[in-house]
Amino acid sequence: MFLSRCALRAHKIVSQLGFCSKRSTEIYQNSNSLKLNSQILIFSRYYCVQSERSSDTLNHESSPTKIFENIDYESIAGSDEETLTKLKRLILEIDLLYESGEQIPSNLKVDQWKNLLQLNTRSSRMKHLRYLFLIEKKKENRYVRKLEERAKRLERYENLPVNDHIEYGLLRNSMFHRIYEKQMNSLYNYRLCEAMLYGQDIIIDCSYDGHMSLKEQTNCAKQLLLMWSYNRFHKDPFNVVFCNVNREGTTFKRLAKTIPTIDEPTFPLNYTEKSYLELYPKEKLVYLTPHCNELLKEYNHDDVYIIGAMVDKMKVEPLSLAKAKREKIRMAKLPLDIYLDWKQGTKNLTINQMIMIMADLKIDNNWINALRHIPRRKILEDNAYQRKPVENSNKLSAKKIKDNFRRNSVYNLLLKKS
Repeated sequence: MFLSRCALRAHKIVSQLGFCSKRSTEIYQNSNSLKLNSQILIFSRYYCVQSERSSDTLNHESSPTKIFENIDYESIAGSDEETLTKLKRLILEIDLLYESGEQIPSNLKVDQWKNLLQLNTRSSRMKHLRYLFLIEKKKENRYVRKLEERAKRLERYENLPVNDHIEYGLLRNSMFHRIYEKQMNSLYNYRLCEAMLYGQDIIIDCSYDGHMSLKEQTNCAKQLLLMWSYNRFHKDPFNVVFCNVNREGTTFKRLAKTIPTIDEPTFPLNYTEKSYLELYPKEKLVYLTPHCNELLKEYNHDDVYIIGAMVDKMKVEPLSLAKAKREKIRMAKLPLDIYLDWKQGTKNLTINQMIMIMADLKIDNNWINALRHIPRRKILEDNAYQRKPVENSNKLSAKKIKDNFRRNSVYNLLLKKS
């Protein structure tokens, strides 16, 4: 029913715009043409009960298309007979899941097939397929919203009153030069190049691929992309150095897929397979880990800080603490308990949040200002990061709230009156 509604909405929008599209995944072939075409969007897959529609509304195929039509067996399995047999079993398993109405993506790429072959249990494969299915639905919804916004924008400008004098505005005349995205990228890349020459170094330790699941590795690649993007926009960015990089690992492959120009000589990103012990003196290195007892009281511009590229949602283990002790490197953790009232749960932060905090802390050593990047859902009070630091005895915690509620409850008041 969901795809039926999406198909009707997309067909209505495309009919208004006059685009010619044969499939839901095709982009506009001729954006200048505004003639109404009889061909419409065709959605031929159903994930629940197939809706009954007349043939005049949507001319869809009578039977759903097969999801295993264009599988590149040579790229997935190669000449390995064992892998080919395992792939055929996997295809049969996914086909049974699809026929039983499970949430299965309509198309799987070569790397996605390889990732599924690495999963050993059926439940893990089902979770990963559902994850890919949700990503596919998000892309389809984003495509439909894009069409809706374009239709509204064109309708709004077409309905504007026509004036005899010069009109200024979007899609009209303008007295200013337009700043294109390419020019902004050149400015941000110039800042990163300047940071490589004169800025402060910060290290991202990418040696934790073996301790993360496939989903966690994908999430780690997204956080690394967000981290690099925020550092690029900052007014005083770091010189980010990726150390212990495994080019064949899932994390780096996903990162390189989102940044296709990562290997170009002019691209402002440094990564190496070497360890940070080979690049920097050991006495200058400080490993930021939430499991140690030493607090980072203020930012030191002479130190080189290390952030572990790790996402540990499934199991929280002190891997960074063990590695820092094994390599005999100084350790420090952010003083979160001094300045914030946390809710119940772990105090682990994402990689992009860590780079946000360290970038602002580098400017003025103001923890109150730097900790504003922590999500408010993790803090007990909405404005906890804005107030001055207080003593631990006066801080408001979840336990104190619970005790105060019990102490001032109606039941206790009645007992006191009696």
